Amino acid sequence: MQNNKPKNLSQVLVEGYVFQLEDYIKQGWQVFQKNSALFITSTFFYLVVILTITIVDIILGRLSDNSNEWGGTGLGSMLQFLIITPLEVGFYLIAIQGLQQQSSSFNDFFKGFDYFVQLVAGSLISTIFTIVGLFLCILPGIYIGVSYVLVPLLIVDRRLNFWEAMETSRQLVSRNWFGWFLLSIMIFGINLLGILACGLGVFVSLPLTYAIWTAAYRNIAGLKYGNVQDSY
Repeated sequence: MQNNKPKNLSQVLVEGYVFQLEDYIKQGWQVFQKNSALFITSTFFYLVVILTITIVDIILGRLSDNSNEWGGTGLGSMLQFLIITPLEVGFYLIAIQGLQQQSSSFNDFFKGFDYFVQLVAGSLISTIFTIVGLFLCILPGIYIGVSYVLVPLLIVDRRLNFWEAMETSRQLVSRNWFGWFLLSIMIFGINLLGILACGLGVFVSLPLTYAIWTAAYRNIAGLKYGNVQDSY
């Protein structure tokens, strides 16, 4: 059984780790299966929030005659970013508790808002860096985008501030960057299949994505969130 005990990240950076892509997918699927009802319910709510904000933004854009090329005001995109960022972390938190054999409730899906400032800052700065990198001949953007995949997990699990989380994520991922890159491609493929399955597949592929990322994170860093044996 995988050890959930939190690891010394400085030691991990020195010693490195073995990247076990197949295991992460299997573990992520197991977590999804055990918590499928909660994951699907959370995904439904998540998608309803996105759709509602989009529709309201389009209506406001038409009423104000100040719409952009997509028919909205632009405020909807900002609001989606501010709300969706902590909501996405709800998937991580459910997965973390699942990996620790702990029960979860729908309320856990909203606990990402407890880390609102750090999560939004980390997501915003990471996105800006990635976009700048994409303009610099694409490859730097790909490298940066993959390097920051662990930022949300480090914020909620280790309670790092956004900059510490970004730097730690970059250093950890860089120890086996191509493994994380391959996992990113496979997760993209899983979500693409979910979309192609009449769109209904996203109720599985979306939460499964976060479960897989969490399983990979657990392998290299352990889990501190919800671990009663460890305090912050």
